[in-house]
Amino acid sequence: MSARDELIAAINLEVRRSQNRADAYDEFVAEQVGLNRTDQRALDVLDQEGGTTTPGRLAEKMGLTSGAITTVLDRLERAGFVRRTRDEEDRRRIHVEVTDLARERLWPYYEPMAELAEHLFARYTDEQLELLLDFLTTAGELNDKLVARLKKE
Repeated sequence: MSARDELIAAINLEVRRSQNRADAYDEFVAEQVGLNRTDQRALDVLDQEGGTTTPGRLAEKMGLTSGAITTVLDRLERAGFVRRTRDEEDRRRIHVEVTDLARERLWPYYEPMAELAEHLFARYTDEQLELLLDFLTTAGELNDKLVARLKKE
């Protein structure tokens, strides 16, 4: 195996380990705040969408059916972590938004991670960070394409 092949294998292994570590952390946090992993993932996706989106968009981003996302949102709304509101311009359209309670309950678990990330990013030049961003973005896009292809099979 060439040095390049070994480096690529090591990167692949670390990506997998990182995914498992992040999932384990998120699962622990979900348990601490009384959520299941799917509900907590919905909150994360909502946050990635700017804290608000439609149920349809959330279902699409999570790969869930409309019925499944309704069940998730019902649980999150009962817990006080999201609220559903009607669109002022189109009353048929519903928006889902993360509540302050959700942020208050979850931020203490993720704030230390954000602080550690700042220290980690300080180790790298802007050029290196651009490379990392390109790698992660491209890898995510490839993953999305693979999922779409699998769903068609």
